[in-house]
Amino acid sequence: MTTITTWNKRLKKVYTEVKEIEPLLTAAIKQYESMYSHGVKKIMQSNLKEVITGVPKEEAVKFLGPKLLEVFEWDGILPVEKYSKFNALVWAKRIQRELDQQDEVIRYYRNRLWKIHSLLEKLEGAYRKNYEKKKVRKVFELMHQVTYLIFLRPYRATYIAKLIELSFFPMDKNDFLSLLTIDYSRERAEEVKSHIDSIPKQVDFNTFCHFVHDWVLEDENSDVFFTILSHTNVEAAVQRYDKYKLDQAN
Repeated sequence: MTTITTWNKRLKKVYTEVKEIEPLLTAAIKQYESMYSHGVKKIMQSNLKEVITGVPKEEAVKFLGPKLLEVFEWDGILPVEKYSKFNALVWAKRIQRELDQQDEVIRYYRNRLWKIHSLLEKLEGAYRKNYEKKKVRKVFELMHQVTYLIFLRPYRATYIAKLIELSFFPMDKNDFLSLLTIDYSRERAEEVKSHIDSIPKQVDFNTFCHFVHDWVLEDENSDVFFTILSHTNVEAAVQRYDKYKLDQAN
């Protein structure tokens, strides 16, 4: 039979674990935000570099103006003779992959918090049953803190998907396919071939979204562009799931 002493030990252990997780989760979120800001700057820098490709330095400085040159280091956008107009998309893919890895770290701590939340529910029930009002209040305060941490999310000033749309240049079919990691698995071979055959010679942004997001040409282990285009919906789904679990608990 579980005694109050046992519950008290568990509460103490949970309290210590929450104190341990909070700074780690906060640090992971700050790191995500830092990576995101750096990534957005790289994408925008690629766009500027493409725009001023082949432009003489004096003209480029006049075109960009002092405000942009305060934000972006000149060496990063120095005019060159040739520069791929798809580099912004390449950067977006690389950055999203890094963000996905960091998101795994955040998700790890959030999952630990969900387990703690579940245990706190049991502790609250045990203390209520034994009329331990002070302990019930302490558990309630700790549950409130855990709930706050569960809903803590990285701040985003904008979305990479929007940056892709703003920096998108129409491309031919081969350039489009070269940007993707295509799923050529045996199971999807016929389906993917059919989709590829139906891609028009010129790919605009809507066509890009259609084949990346709706038809999912990418391999599921490397569907970075799909993730970027889905990000808003994915984030909303995660928040709905968290709210559902809390509603179920109350």
